[in-house]
Amino acid sequence: MTTEGYRPARLRTIGLGIAIFVLALIVVCSLSQGVKWTGAVLLFVPERLGLVQTVHPAEVLVLDLQHSPAQVAFSRAGLYQLYTSDYDLLVIAAELARSGAPAWVTITDAKTGAPVTVTHIERGLTPFDTPHASGRPVLRVEIPEPGAYVMDFPARKATMSVVPDYTTGHEGVLYATLGAEVTLLGLPFAIALYRRELRLRGYLRDRRRHSQEQFEKIRRLAQGQDSTREDR
Repeated sequence: MTTEGYRPARLRTIGLGIAIFVLALIVVCSLSQGVKWTGAVLLFVPERLGLVQTVHPAEVLVLDLQHSPAQVAFSRAGLYQLYTSDYDLLVIAAELARSGAPAWVTITDAKTGAPVTVTHIERGLTPFDTPHASGRPVLRVEIPEPGAYVMDFPARKATMSVVPDYTTGHEGVLYATLGAEVTLLGLPFAIALYRRELRLRGYLRDRRRHSQEQFEKIRRLAQGQDSTREDR
């Protein structure tokens, strides 16, 4: 038995493999933020034109889930979304939504103790989700009036972000705006590709015509030679 063809892996090769794996892992883990930032960039101009409304960093409230319950002051009434990037909480939220069980967060009015409606968000990540909050929205909250509220949740080493909900009820406008922007951005590329296709077809057509002309010349030449032989 011979081992002449065996060469042990060099440290440089091993290091390169580890670096590629780490880079691939970083890319996969940052895909969600990439999707959200892409949506934020595409919605920048429509927001300035007043067509849509997006979340600003100052509107995002980050809560440390190690301290439960927590009192939160809402400056305005309306819909809010609760974001999290904790894997276990994402899985728990999906299972609770699938089974129709109550949410893992309860909210009550700090003065009256009246409960606030908390519903599951069963969709996945979209380009309309704000990049200023980590993770994706899993719960939706409707605050009846501004004031202090108590949020109760399982204590764990993770964070949760409270974000104004500017998406619910405006999905049609958001998708139409995004579609229009993608169309406008992609139109120059489509025109360039179409012109390139026309040039390629013209080139192939000229080549085909040239080949046919050459074939006709050869055929006429061959016919002329045959006629000369017959006359002889």
